Amino acid sequence: MTYIEFFDRQSTENVSACLTYAPQRVIYIGDNSKLMKRYIARYQRVFADRGQEIEFLFRTVSKSNLDDAVALLTELVETYDDCVFDITGGEELLILALGVVCAQHPDKNIQIHKFNLRNNAIYDYDKDGKTIFRETPVLSVEENVRIYGGDVVYGGVEEAKTYRWDLNDGFLQDLSVIWELCRDNVRLWNIQIGIFAVAALIGSTDADGLTVTVSRADLDRYMLQNRNQYRPVKSLIAQLRNAGLLTGYREDATALTVTFKDPQVKRCLTRAGQALEMKVFVTAKQVLDKDDIPVYNDAINGVLIDWDGEFHDEEAEESVDTENEIDVLLMHDVIPVFISCKNGYVTSDELYKLDSVAEHFGGQYAKKVLVATSIDSMGEAGKYVRQRAKDMDIRLLENIQELDDEALSRALKNLWSN
Repeated sequence: MTYIEFFDRQSTENVSACLTYAPQRVIYIGDNSKLMKRYIARYQRVFADRGQEIEFLFRTVSKSNLDDAVALLTELVETYDDCVFDITGGEELLILALGVVCAQHPDKNIQIHKFNLRNNAIYDYDKDGKTIFRETPVLSVEENVRIYGGDVVYGGVEEAKTYRWDLNDGFLQDLSVIWELCRDNVRLWNIQIGIFAVAALIGSTDADGLTVTVSRADLDRYMLQNRNQYRPVKSLIAQLRNAGLLTGYREDATALTVTFKDPQVKRCLTRAGQALEMKVFVTAKQVLDKDDIPVYNDAINGVLIDWDGEFHDEEAEESVDTENEIDVLLMHDVIPVFISCKNGYVTSDELYKLDSVAEHFGGQYAKKVLVATSIDSMGEAGKYVRQRAKDMDIRLLENIQELDDEALSRALKNLWSN
């Protein structure tokens, strides 16, 4: 079977037909050969990783010359007897040319379909009552990033990269305790986690990887340089120890020593906003639709995206890897949901970063969400953030620390829809 795709810069539209049923070959038609070649290389990698051998080809035609477009489409339908035209994207001139070709070749079994990817509808434009597509088009987070030219950068639990969490029952119980402590007083939580973060950053770590020791002099100096003061939240420390999340804590005038339960708990207690991210991430993974099917087929927390999917030696090549981190990235079939989680003050820069990454790696299908706990306390700055979010079509979920699990699930359930 041969798919004819009218090439579009929206990669989601270029691959949707192949996601429903893999053909023998795909031929993209557009006016920019370099662009099509670059995009095709991305698609080949995605489908090869799925174990599907598809021949990807492309043909160029002017987007302002109807006669040339008709000639090219005529050549294709006369060469391939099994043509299926997907008109989800591409130039309108090509659709007009296809109409001319169909009128000139009534004897050919030309299949024409179009997808509505927001509701998984397939429209049979050749009106023969048949469609060749079998499955709902679905992309993973990695695949979605990849078809738009990027790559997800993975690393271990100690690295500032994408980490695949081990969501075992014990850790899920720990996360529940962590979230309850965080939501009880977000401001105090941020203060104490900030101290643990600095200790892990500038202190020394024992061979077990869990025990961090930092001198008080270094700790005080670092925090002062960053306009903070060392003010540990004793009540929260006691709760963390009682819950077994801290297995050791010693502080005197010379040094602070902290021992964390395990590497995953350490990551949660030494990274600003991690508790909020994990609550959103884990809850979204568990949300079910009316048929008890997960709403989101894939979800990743802390998604570090390399924009061109290639590692650059910055010294040797005199170039810089462009990377951004998205706090939570969800996939509902082929609809990506980009979520930024802010457990404290929110700047307009965060909105612009979210908007930029979502537009690049999802285009018109991307959904943008800001989850925040403290906009109410920001005064006029909070009003500005709300207005800018509205202007940029970013959905706001505020004060989620006040929501119970059922209410949060309802809020996350429809983020992919309009």
